Amino acid sequence: MTIGLVSPASAARDVCLIDKGTKTLEQLGFKVKQGRHTRKRLGYLAAHDKARVADFNAMLSDPQVDAIMCIRGGYGSMRILPYLDYAQVRKTPKPIIGYSDITALHLALWRKCRLVTFNGPMLLSAFAKDTPSQYTIESMMRVLGSPKPAGSIWQGFRERNYRVVRAGRATGQLMGGNLSLVAALVGTPYALDPKGAIVYLEEVDEKPYRIDRMLTQLILSGSLEGAVGIVFGRNVADDETAKLEAQRFQKGIPRKAEGFPNQPVVEYEQIIDDVIADRLKPLGIPVMIGLPFGHIDEYATLPLGIRATMDTRSGDLVLEEAAVQ
Repeated sequence: MTIGLVSPASAARDVCLIDKGTKTLEQLGFKVKQGRHTRKRLGYLAAHDKARVADFNAMLSDPQVDAIMCIRGGYGSMRILPYLDYAQVRKTPKPIIGYSDITALHLALWRKCRLVTFNGPMLLSAFAKDTPSQYTIESMMRVLGSPKPAGSIWQGFRERNYRVVRAGRATGQLMGGNLSLVAALVGTPYALDPKGAIVYLEEVDEKPYRIDRMLTQLILSGSLEGAVGIVFGRNVADDETAKLEAQRFQKGIPRKAEGFPNQPVVEYEQIIDDVIADRLKPLGIPVMIGLPFGHIDEYATLPLGIRATMDTRSGDLVLEEAAVQ
């Protein structure tokens, strides 16, 4: 089958990595077709909005292309949402694969077309590595390669470490993506639809107060009303600096103010786990942290829009419905 490569957001930092990732896909048995602008750059974008969306729409209408994979995330997917050919999506639905900034495409295509899309590996994040993750590849192939429910997302993962914020079990449609994008789309026609959903969220390189602000935005806007459960990826709990700050505070060791070495600063820096618990436990639905997806080296492919079950006793997220026909 043929995978079409597009750059709907930022450009590749090194175009040689596109060749490296393409070679890996070919070694896995795929044919690869690159969009016209996958090697371009315009500031922090891969190309002008109309050029980036033209590549995407061309892959939709190309009968030789079976699935579309994004080169990388970064920023820019939101800018092209008004120009997507939604009529063509309905006419020739294809798997769309990517994560992070690609969340904007996933949510828009669900809201406008009810298309099941795939929060999964991108060319540079997975296939351009010296040693691509076997778990990442196997998860993608299990979800996309068979018209059967893929089952537990933990299959093949090295360890099952997770934290429970609020215990429980729930079944619903998977909805979500990168927290920054989910929050940014509030108030637009492409916003998250939480009703009856298990909302999955992931984030990277954000301080606890920023996670707090985005979750608070979702709560205040009603963007989590009707959700039956929430699961977070692994990366949100990896703020080691915040953990050390919390430990120092608890031990009574003040840190020094930047630029004022003799002036102690007594400030408690919450860890992200605490923030998630504080904001989401009152919702009264099951919440887990630390599942294998997000900005990590080994991550599961999550099909947005299919039925899944979460259970905090086992830490599991089980894909109950086939994502492809």
